[in-house]
Amino acid sequence: LEIWERMKRNERKCDLFTYSALIHGLSEAGDLGGARKVYEEMVGRGVRPDVVTCNAMLNGLCKAGNVEECFELWEEMGKCSLRNVRSYNIFLKGLFENGKVDDAMMLWDGLLEADSATYGVVVHGLCWNGYVNRALQVLEEAEHREGGMDVDEFAYSSLINALCKEGRLDEADGVVELMNKRGCKFNSHVCNVLIDGFVKHSKLDSAVKVFREMSGKGCSLTVVSYNILINGLLRAERFREAYDCVNEMLEKGWKPDIITYSTLIGGLYESNMMDAALRLWHQFLDTGHKPDIIMYNIVIHRLCSSGKVEDALQLYSTLRQKKCVNLVTHNTIMEGFYKVGNCEMASKIWAHILEDELQPDIISYNITLKGLCSCGRVTDAVGFLDDALVRGFLPTAITWNILVRAVIF
Repeated sequence: LEIWERMKRNERKCDLFTYSALIHGLSEAGDLGGARKVYEEMVGRGVRPDVVTCNAMLNGLCKAGNVEECFELWEEMGKCSLRNVRSYNIFLKGLFENGKVDDAMMLWDGLLEADSATYGVVVHGLCWNGYVNRALQVLEEAEHREGGMDVDEFAYSSLINALCKEGRLDEADGVVELMNKRGCKFNSHVCNVLIDGFVKHSKLDSAVKVFREMSGKGCSLTVVSYNILINGLLRAERFREAYDCVNEMLEKGWKPDIITYSTLIGGLYESNMMDAALRLWHQFLDTGHKPDIIMYNIVIHRLCSSGKVEDALQLYSTLRQKKCVNLVTHNTIMEGFYKVGNCEMASKIWAHILEDELQPDIISYNITLKGLCSCGRVTDAVGFLDDALVRGFLPTAITWNILVRAVIF
C-alpha cells in the first residue's frame, strides 16, 4: 500500500496488474475495506477488471461473509463474461462456508463445465454442512461422467471423515476402495480418520486391518496414527499389542511423544495396572521428555484413584514448587484427600488454590461440598455454598444433589 501511494504521488500509472495484485493481497489478508477501495478506484479510473481481478474481489467478499455483495458482483461478472471455472469454485466454496447450501446447489446445477477441484469443493461443502448423502451422490456423478472425473484427495478425505463421524464405516471403506481404484494417493489424514472411526465404534480388528493395509499401500503413517491405534488397543485391554505398536514405532525411527506415553499410562491406570503405569512414568522421565501439565494431572488423578494419595501429594508438591500447577491439579489432589477422609489436608489444598492466586470454579466447590458432607460437616458445606453464591457461581444439579443427599441421609 505504501508503494502504491508512492506510485500515485510520482504520477506513475497503475495498470490492471497493479490493481489485481493489491486486491488479491488485501483480500487474502482479510482487509476487505482496503480491497474494495482499490477496486472502486480502478473502476473509477476506467481500468476494466479482468476475470482474475474479479475472482480476487469475489474471494474477499466470500471470506468476509458478504453474500449479498457476492451475488451483486457475480451478476456483474456474468454480464461482462468474466466468469471461469475458478470463479465458480470460489463462489461455491464461499456459499458453503456461509451455510448457503441451497444457493450453492442451484449454482452447481447450472454449471455446465466443472473440473476435479469443483467436485472437491462441492463434496467438502456438503459434508461440512451435514449433507453427506448428497455428497455421495455428487461423487457418484463424478465417477459416471464420461472417462470418469479425477476427484482430488480433499474431496475423498472430507467424505471419509463425515461418514466415519456418522458411524457409516462400511461406506467409508467403500470410498477408500474407490480412491484406490482411481489411483488416488492415500495420505496420513485419510488413514488416521478411518482408523479413528473404527476405534471409536469399537471395531478394533478393522482398525488394525486398515492400519496394516494403509502401510502396505504406501501411506506414510505418523505418530498420530500409532497413538490412535494404541489408545484403542488399551481401551480393549489388548496391552501386548499396544506395547508391540510402541516397539514398532521405535524400530521405524518414530519417537513416542507425550500423547503416546499419556495414552499408555492412562490406559494402564484404568486397568488397575498401577505398577506397570508407574514404571512407564519413570521410563518416560528417564528418556529426557518433559511432561506437560495434562500428563502430570493424569498421573496425579490415577494415583488418587488408586488410593496412593501420599505419592500424588509428593508429585503435587514438587510441581507446586516449580509453579507448574493449574486449577485442575488442585481440584484433583483435593478430591483425592476427601475420598480417603483426610479433610484437614483437603482444606490445605483449598488454601493453596487461593495462595496461588487461582479462582476456584464450581467443580472446586462441588468437590469440597461432597467431601465435607461425606465427613459429616454439613454446616461447613453450607458455608462454602454461601461463599460460592457471593462469588457469583451458580450451583449446578450436582451441587444440589450433594447437599440434599447429605441432609436426607
